[in-house]
Order: sequence, then structure tokens, then C-alpha cells
Amino acid sequence: MKRILREPIFHFIILGAILYATVSFIQKRKTKYDREILVDNDRVVLILKKYKMQTGELPSKQQLNAMIDDYIKEEIYYREAKKMGLDADDEIVKRRLAQKMEFLQSDLAQEENPSEEKLKSFYQNNPSLFSADATVNFSHIFFSADKTGDSIAQSRAIHVLRQLKDSPVQHAPGKGDHFALQYDFTDQSLLDIKQNFGDAPMADSLFEGPLRTWIGPVKSGYGWHLLYISKRDSSRLLPYASIRAAVKVKFADAEKMRLNENAFRNLSKNYIVNRAYLSNP
Repeated sequence: MKRILREPIFHFIILGAILYATVSFIQKRKTKYDREILVDNDRVVLILKKYKMQTGELPSKQQLNAMIDDYIKEEIYYREAKKMGLDADDEIVKRRLAQKMEFLQSDLAQEENPSEEKLKSFYQNNPSLFSADATVNFSHIFFSADKTGDSIAQSRAIHVLRQLKDSPVQHAPGKGDHFALQYDFTDQSLLDIKQNFGDAPMADSLFEGPLRTWIGPVKSGYGWHLLYISKRDSSRLLPYASIRAAVKVKFADAEKMRLNENAFRNLSKNYIVNRAYLSNP
């Protein structure tokens, strides 16, 4: 018996048996883990929070049981789908996981309380973010092309312009046709003009034409116009004290974007990107 115990083959068999038992034990535990769907208190709390966030109130016991059943059903389908490899090369799955990773990274990339010095520096270095738009005040006379045709409407506008050229009149809608909107506009930004009249040349004429004289005819999507520009204010930087809260919000957005980009650059160092599509065929 002692001789058998000293044989290498006996040691090999014993080690094999131990290894087999260990692997079997681990495999059984893994199989149990893979098959077990745990619905603990933490999971129920998450379900409750999600429901309250969506509806503003807590679910009834019947509703909660139904949501738990839905979670179990979803988890079973999810695990079976993974076993079948249905998650591989699925664009929707990829996009959702990428979004979750980006949201996670975004939550980490925040500076909650920037110093006053940082806020003022950001404000001074980004004047376009905190400037009031240029605006214009004007009156117009409208000539419709629908009634007489485009060329006649333009000719009528030229005729009225000659009458008003040396006149002190600043408001004369009666010399033209009825217009669906108002005839006098105040504090109109470039965006306002484009929304009401379309793009150039109307916007160009109002922001570049001479003040306190009738100009035109100018074409819009409606027809022809004569314009009297009474006032124009250039874009101006708003006082820091009056918009400090907005500066803080925009600073946080810019800082989050900067930190996210830095984080992505660091992550991308772990990967080799082969842009094969740039190669010549």
C-alpha cells in the first residue's frame, strides 16, 4: 500500500480528481448563478423609483407585482438572447451601450463650484455667448405681386419711393397694399427678420441700409417693400453681473464637454483605429 502511495501515477490521479471536483464545483456555481434571477430589495427600490419618476406617484401592490414579473421576463429573454449571440453586431445594442457609457462619463465630468475668477475669464473669452443680438426698428410699405404681377408691383414701389424720397413721412402703409402682418416693427433681431420675411435681401437691407430715409424696393417672400429704418442697435456684450447665473450654466456645459473630450482621448489611446476605407482601391 505504501508503495502505491509513492507511485507518481497515483499522485496524478489524486490531483486529477481534485481538479475535476474543483472545476465541477465552480461550473455548478456558475450554472446556478447564470440561471438565478435575483429580485432583492435593491431591485424593487429601483423599480419603485423608476415608476415614481415617470408617474409622480408610487404603484399599487398589484402594479408593483406586474412590474417585477415584467423585469423577470425581460431578464430571461435578455440572457437567452445573449446565449444565442443576438447582441453581436446589433446597431441598437451598440448605440445604447455607447450612450450609457457616454452618460456615465458625462456624470463624472463636472465641476460643481467654479471660482469667480474662472467664471469671469470664461465670460470675457466667449463674448459671443453673452451678447445681445443686433436689432432694428423699421416701418415698411408693401406692394403685392399677387394682384398685378411682380414687375408692376416693383414699378409701383419705385413710383412711391420717388414721392417719399425728400418727405419727412416715416409711416405710410396706405400708399401700398394690405399686409398680413404689422407695418411697424421694433427691436427685431436677424432671426426675427428671417422668420417674418425670409432671408436676404430683406435682412441685408435692414441691417446694412441707411437710417432715417426710405429705401427699396426690396424683395421678400410676400412681394416688394419700401423700408424706413428709424433705429439700429449693434450687438453688445451684456453686463456680467446681470447674467452671472447664465455664465455659470454655460461654463458648466463647456467644462463638461472639455472633460468628456479629454476622457475620450484617453480611452481612445487603448485602441488602434485602422481607417481602411481611406486606402486607395
